[in-house]
Amino acid sequence: MKRLQNKSDTAASIYVLTHNEIIQSGVTSVAQALTLVPGMQVRKLDNNQWAITSRSTAGRHSSKLLVMIDGQSISNPGFAGVYWEAINVPLYDIERIEVIRGQGGLLWGSNATNGVVNIITKHTMDTRDNLVQVATGTKQDYKADFRVGGDLSNYSSFRVSGGIEKSDAANKSDRELSANDDGKKQNINARGDININDDLSLLAQFWYNNIDMGQNLRLADLNTNLATPVVDQYSLDYLQLMTRLDHRLSSDSNQMLQASFSSQRGDQAYYRDRFLTTDIDYQMNTLIKNTQFDWGINYRYTDVFIEENDYFSNISNVNHYDHFGGFVQFQFNLVPDKFKLIVGNRSERNSFTGWEHQPMVRFLWTPASRHSIWGAVSQGVRIPSFLEYNNTARIHSAYGIRTDIVGSNDIDAEKSVSKELGYRYSLSDFEVDVSLFHTKARNVLVIEPNVNDTFTYITYNFLSEGELTTYGGEATVHWRPYQRLSTELGYSFTSYQYDLPEGTEEAIGYDSSMRQIMAKANFELTNDHQFSVIYRIEDGEAYDTRDYAVLDVSWRWQVNEMLTFSLTGNNLLYGKHIEYGNSGEAYTIATYIEPSYLAQITATF
Repeated sequence: MKRLQNKSDTAASIYVLTHNEIIQSGVTSVAQALTLVPGMQVRKLDNNQWAITSRSTAGRHSSKLLVMIDGQSISNPGFAGVYWEAINVPLYDIERIEVIRGQGGLLWGSNATNGVVNIITKHTMDTRDNLVQVATGTKQDYKADFRVGGDLSNYSSFRVSGGIEKSDAANKSDRELSANDDGKKQNINARGDININDDLSLLAQFWYNNIDMGQNLRLADLNTNLATPVVDQYSLDYLQLMTRLDHRLSSDSNQMLQASFSSQRGDQAYYRDRFLTTDIDYQMNTLIKNTQFDWGINYRYTDVFIEENDYFSNISNVNHYDHFGGFVQFQFNLVPDKFKLIVGNRSERNSFTGWEHQPMVRFLWTPASRHSIWGAVSQGVRIPSFLEYNNTARIHSAYGIRTDIVGSNDIDAEKSVSKELGYRYSLSDFEVDVSLFHTKARNVLVIEPNVNDTFTYITYNFLSEGELTTYGGEATVHWRPYQRLSTELGYSFTSYQYDLPEGTEEAIGYDSSMRQIMAKANFELTNDHQFSVIYRIEDGEAYDTRDYAVLDVSWRWQVNEMLTFSLTGNNLLYGKHIEYGNSGEAYTIATYIEPSYLAQITATF
């Protein structure tokens, strides 16, 4: 709802990944942490790259999942998705990760048609200590992180954190190649929380991440046009400055102003880009008797540079774009403590497709204590990415003919209408959460193959003329039989079906279904020894892979008040496997995911 509220009062399919579960599980990145969320499609391409989304087929460049850090989007403007390996937020500084499966466009903006991931970091009042963390393992040469925190005047505080790491390559890549997925990362982060007075507070935040990693690519030979494996070392630089001013106007009203500036630079064998983005958001929340009224306005400006080379060229001279708009939302408490109705709309104008609208109606019914039923009908919008709108990309051909994917400045925004229904039953030690969904999308991106008269040139032209139906459901049961043991069982199913115009092909994914079963347990043997076990089964034909199951186990030992030791094993039992085999995706070559072990020591003082 874009304001503080209890999860049980939320009319959406929401999952909250807590700080304790992140730490106890032994995961080492935000992307890996999302493997703990039932219903999320999380696939590793290699030791660095990920394909992640919800309620859809995930891809390296998925663009329908909105990812944020503290409410600020971190998407790459080129393809409107994220490079997961570049999200290097220290896990010990994360308060929680909120995941909405399903549309969240009304509150959070465009390209949130499949879900929203909001990584919420800790307030610096909770990190006023010092921390040093080191790790090593079978796939990790070393990983070293630090945090320094403390007080400022007037009940204010700060922290500075950073780290470096170096990882090893796997033993085998797909297509019988030598793996090339080693990597180096370095980051520095700073945050300050300043209480100006009892009603006014300021957050100031800075991030800088740099990665230098290997990858195997499938590029077109510039002479023969045939697929040629290429060993590449690519780099990404990401910098962001963000400030947020929170002002409590009264006991029933508050306002927020947030502004950010970000710079992203990427350098790969076939593609170099640079983006400078400025974001400004304003929001007000007001309680008028029994009605909650929320509204806000936003503006974003992006300066774009994509270098033309043998593989990429620009269609038109576009070097920037912007979008602006606002939202309104009303929550009516029609029957006190029994029935709430939420209605609203977001309208935004973007440089590519003009004005787009995202209306929504939701309800929350609490027929009895601990029982709640919710439903929603909403429209989401996916705006064409810059690459779809303005670029031509050269890809390999099986026939030795020059082949290009050609963007179009005539494509429309994809619009999807989603219907959802959910049920929750909540006790202090037992919870059931079930949701069903059906989404019908129009103006879906498809490609139209064309061959010139002399059969010397093939183009795959982007069109927005397809339809896509997605339906399925998720169920999660959480049970804490006694204080030291917490268990969770999750199941999800998604069906993905295209309706294509004659002569066109799918641009992303294809007709398929996906199923997932997940079982988790966190057990405290003693006050000093904790165990975390996650077992996950993935099946379905969506990724051109065999079905597989993985087991992750972590042991955490609190040596004393200052020192913690942990040992984690990932991808156990099943052995090495391919998680992403979509050979039709341009450029991508996957690597076998192998069992790995990691030892970590954390000292706080």
